[in-house]
Amino acid sequence: MVHRNRADEDLVVAPGPDDDGEGLSVQDKEIYDMYENTQINVCGNVADGVYLPYVGNCSKYIECENKTIKEVGSCMDLAKDNTDICDPNKPCELGYDPVLQVCTYMEKVQCLPTCESFRLSSFCYDNTCTKYVLCYYGKPVLRQCHDGLQYNNATDRCDFPEFVDCVANDCSATFQPEDIIYLSSKASCSKYYVCSNGHPWEQECAPGLAYNPSCKCCDFAKNVNCTIDAAARNILPYSRTPLRRADIKCPLMGTHFFTHKSRRDAYYYCVEGRGVTLDCTPGLYYDPKVEDCRRPEFVGV
Repeated sequence: MVHRNRADEDLVVAPGPDDDGEGLSVQDKEIYDMYENTQINVCGNVADGVYLPYVGNCSKYIECENKTIKEVGSCMDLAKDNTDICDPNKPCELGYDPVLQVCTYMEKVQCLPTCESFRLSSFCYDNTCTKYVLCYYGKPVLRQCHDGLQYNNATDRCDFPEFVDCVANDCSATFQPEDIIYLSSKASCSKYYVCSNGHPWEQECAPGLAYNPSCKCCDFAKNVNCTIDAAARNILPYSRTPLRRADIKCPLMGTHFFTHKSRRDAYYYCVEGRGVTLDCTPGLYYDPKVEDCRRPEFVGV
C-alpha cells in the first residue's frame, strides 16, 4: 500500500464517481498486483492445509501452512502433470473451487468476482473469514478484519462474528478421516459445524440442547457455557447505497485510508485522487493504526 506525505502539492479535491478524472495519473491496471501492494498476510489466521483462491486468476490457488503462504499453484499446471485429470475428448480448462477446495472444470467453478471500473464494492476472500477485497475504480485492495471480527458479505464491511458465523478458515482439506473437525457456531448455541474435505457442514442440535465443544456433542443447555445475542439489524451494503464523496483532498497516486474529520465510526478511502466516505458497522470505530474498523476497546492498541 502506498503512503505519501499529504503535502499540498500532492493533493487534489477528491472527485466523485461521476467525474472523468481527466489529468489524473492512474497506475496501469495490467501491472497492478494486489498481493505485492499489501502488508496483510493472507494466510495469517488460516489452518494448515486450507487452500485459498487467487484474486485475479481463477485457475490459481494458495496453499497455507504455519500461517504463511506455502505455495501458489495452478490447476492448469496440475493438468499438464496429470493427464488423467481431464477428459481427452474435450478442451481442458480447469479452475479452483474454493468451496470444495479442488481443481475442477471451469464451468463448475464459481470464481471470485472482479472489480468493476466505476463501482464501489467488496467481496469476501473465501476460506479466510477475516479477509476481504475492497474495489473502487477497478482496483482490488486486500483488507483485514481484526480482534475476532469477520467480514460480512451482506454489508460489505467488518462485523461482529455472531452476524457472520464463518468457520471456513479452520476447515482443513488435508486432515485424516479419523480426525474429524467439529467447530462451534458463532451465531447460535444450538448450531455447530462438521468439516469434511475442507468444507464446513452446518448441523443443528435438537430443541432444548446446545452444542458442547468439550464432548463434541449436543448437551443440555445448562452444561454449556454459551450466550449469543444476535439482534436483527438493517445495514445496506456499499454496493446498494449512494456513494458519498470524501470531503478531503486525496493524493493523486495510490490507495489511501484516512480518519474522518468529525466521525469516529467512518473513514475516507482514496484511489488515484478519487475519494469516498465509508461507514463502520454500528458499534465499531475506525482505527488508523490498522486502517479498518475495530471494537472501541482495541482502537490505538
